[in-house]
Amino acid sequence: MVLLIRSGGMGGAITNWVRASWDAIRTSLWLIPGVMFLIGASLALFLLRLDEQYFAGASWQTWIATGDGEDARNLLSTLLGAVIAMASIVFSVTVVSLSLAANAYGSRLIRTFRSNRRTQLVLGMFMMTIVYLLLALRAVRGGAGPAEVPDLAVAVGSALALICVLALLAFIQGVATLLVADEVIRRVRREFDSAIDALPAADRPTQAPAAELPGDFEERAARIRLPREGYVQAVAYAEIVSWAEKHDVLVRLDFRPGDFVVEGDRKLLIYPPPADPARARRELDRFIVSGQQRTPTQDLEFAIRHLVEVAVRALSPGINDPFTAMAVIDRLRGGLARLCARQLPAKAIEGGLGKLRLIRDATSYGGAVDAAFDQIRQAGAAKPSILIHMLRAIGAIAEHTRTDEQRSALAKHADMAFAAAVREVRDASDRHDVEQALRSAMRALQNSSG
Repeated sequence: MVLLIRSGGMGGAITNWVRASWDAIRTSLWLIPGVMFLIGASLALFLLRLDEQYFAGASWQTWIATGDGEDARNLLSTLLGAVIAMASIVFSVTVVSLSLAANAYGSRLIRTFRSNRRTQLVLGMFMMTIVYLLLALRAVRGGAGPAEVPDLAVAVGSALALICVLALLAFIQGVATLLVADEVIRRVRREFDSAIDALPAADRPTQAPAAELPGDFEERAARIRLPREGYVQAVAYAEIVSWAEKHDVLVRLDFRPGDFVVEGDRKLLIYPPPADPARARRELDRFIVSGQQRTPTQDLEFAIRHLVEVAVRALSPGINDPFTAMAVIDRLRGGLARLCARQLPAKAIEGGLGKLRLIRDATSYGGAVDAAFDQIRQAGAAKPSILIHMLRAIGAIAEHTRTDEQRSALAKHADMAFAAAVREVRDASDRHDVEQALRSAMRALQNSSG
């Protein structure tokens, strides 16, 4: 598919960097608690100031009066001790739940638990209340008379402590729900949906012509060394096209977001060779964002890999939970069905004058299906229920296919699932059931092409 991309300078490169950085921030446990910590400190200072300047000794405060300064200090210290005790429970449960999630679903799935807003808000609520009570306790003098006690600040501290009790209950309920396999799968699938939604809709089936490289491209193209090691997180393709137009060259990227590259890899090719390769390397490096972890930014297979990891672990001999694997196949089926109606990134990109400027490694529909089904089929090759469920999923996806490429990719995996059954399944009755599921899937694929 040849695509025309207009560029607006460095905006795309900066946007990609921001998106990759924001993914790391939003999946951390410190952002919301840190913000709420500051809110707690600000609220305490504001209410203490308000009490001091406007409400000291006011008659309307009698309904929230706490007695003299010693009474207020006793109340605040008791509340502070109770909230700290509850916070220790929350942090302990969080650590235990993360450990259980890592063992059951894989360490990479911890980002799903870290990004849970309920967990972040509960941790933030306790942080905010603790810092609030500390500052309020510090401001109350033990020998102060009833008129000098900041009753409003003390009352708000009591209310925050009560909210923490409710937050603890909500947190325990949330953790109990979050550790359920179906809930984990549903949350991971949301990242897959987000990646699909970022793709443009395909209004009608299109056939992508092969990109024609110059005959002497491999011999003449300059192979530029990549500057750093890590996972490619995002690439500003529009800016690279603009750079190629400016220098009247053709660029080929032999990597894509999600790939791991090593410093010195010659995976960036420029034709014809630039006069100053070192300068070209520095300029193009601005358009490539890399880091120590993969992110869902521009990486369609990121969420697929996480779903597959849940299924593969469920099919391991130590766990042997085919029902979780079948739930993953159901979610993958939904994502792959939605993907049929989306336009995947083009491999060949033209500049403003219709001249080929960029060739890139891009995910195809077949690649997405490979990422979804290969490892599950390999792990469940001896389990007829998994193979049958996969074939039924392929038959269901067939209703949504638009192109021969999509149908061919699904047919390949249907054949491979049946071949796995012939090779690994010993019971003739089970093999017969797999064969029936294969015929049904192939019939659905044939009907979808009509």
